[in-house]
Amino acid sequence: MSIVDKIYEENGSVTEEELLEKIIDEKELSALDLWLLPQYVFDEWRKKHDYPRILDNFKRRLPRFKEWMKEFELTDDILMDGYISDFLRFKYTDIKKDHIFHLLKVTFNGRTKHQVWYKYNKDSLHNQNEVTYEYVRSFQSYFEWCELNKISGHEIIVDKYYQAYENEEVYYNFDLRLLKMGRIEPPVNVLGQILRQKKIEFVNVSGLELNDKISNNRSIEFIFCVCDNITCKHLHTHFFTFDNSSVRNLNISNSEISNWKFINSITNGRIKDSLIKNTRIWGGNFTPIFENSEPENIGVWYKNLEHSPNFDRTYRNLYKAHTEIGNYKEANKFKILELDFKRKQTKEFWNKVNWSIDKYFWGYGREPKRIIFFTFSIIVLFGLIFSLMPSQLIPQDILLTLNGIERVLYSFYVSAVTFVTLGFSDVYPNTGFAKLLVSIEAIIGALSLGALIVTLTKIKD
Repeated sequence: MSIVDKIYEENGSVTEEELLEKIIDEKELSALDLWLLPQYVFDEWRKKHDYPRILDNFKRRLPRFKEWMKEFELTDDILMDGYISDFLRFKYTDIKKDHIFHLLKVTFNGRTKHQVWYKYNKDSLHNQNEVTYEYVRSFQSYFEWCELNKISGHEIIVDKYYQAYENEEVYYNFDLRLLKMGRIEPPVNVLGQILRQKKIEFVNVSGLELNDKISNNRSIEFIFCVCDNITCKHLHTHFFTFDNSSVRNLNISNSEISNWKFINSITNGRIKDSLIKNTRIWGGNFTPIFENSEPENIGVWYKNLEHSPNFDRTYRNLYKAHTEIGNYKEANKFKILELDFKRKQTKEFWNKVNWSIDKYFWGYGREPKRIIFFTFSIIVLFGLIFSLMPSQLIPQDILLTLNGIERVLYSFYVSAVTFVTLGFSDVYPNTGFAKLLVSIEAIIGALSLGALIVTLTKIKD
């Protein structure tokens, strides 16, 4: 029996403070023990036995880490109390120039904890319901600070040993062995909820088993974790977050999951006979193979985020998944997003020009409405030009009977029949310049109509 399990068996009404007192001097706890601990006790135990190791490694291995701490007056206690990962990661916002985080001290029920906020507005905060807020300072996260100061080599290096085996070990930066919380099925309570909701950082949860129905009312977060070889069988759950984590060889079968988030995480594996809905992917890469599975309402973003240089594979993967289930409208959307990504990655000028023409003329051959808009634009443009030179296109006997407005309308008619190459024999370009314009519009029209047919054959919905 685990240490924590035994404590609860002896006293089912043990308070968090009493539980902390009983386990705080235990240097080693099993994966089950760690899952059974409430968040507060879990964090306090790590402050004594785990977080000091992590900070020691970062100070030795990450370039100028101590200098960053000193610049923003961040102590070991503050970093450990406010979750170390929140002080490291990039700020994922649409405003790229916004590099500022805000450090606050929040007190609730007699407990005080540091928190890192993206945004802070002192006028919107009111101390109430036994919660008090104290603003400490603004700062830049370590990764943001390194980027702004052009400091290289700040990435966390991951080494894995005996992968997919019971005794698998994961090390960060060569000598930081990650705490192990995998290879088990997290305990649930009588309501089917994971017994202890968790915010977990810098932990090895490889081989975690998630089965049956798990009712979560808030997210279980894995941040800077190794979450490889997670298996989900007959799982019905939501609100899981993988942030800056490795989620390789994820195996989901006969499951229904929703509201999962993958933030700057590398995810692959297999999703079989399952429904995945309301999933959000920010950066990283997401390439699990879908087999007889239905993705629904999947959102993908990479702007201002760390992502794989092959991020187009994420879009391609979702394109294939939607195509296989016959959702051609969504599949078409992801194919366009894939090609958009490739276009934006292009560096050479002429390649950029070619990609831009491909994009804005016909949406990479997948958006016929662009060609239709282009068609009307060309007809109007040439119609306006022809209206300035009616005598060079309209027979004189007809031209003399037309007033000003009728001449403009007739010019649009001339442009339309020229564009679609009808040849009604009532358009007579009688100068070299007029013949050149008519020829150019006819060529554009022939190419555009051909492109429209090709585009319509590429889309099925």
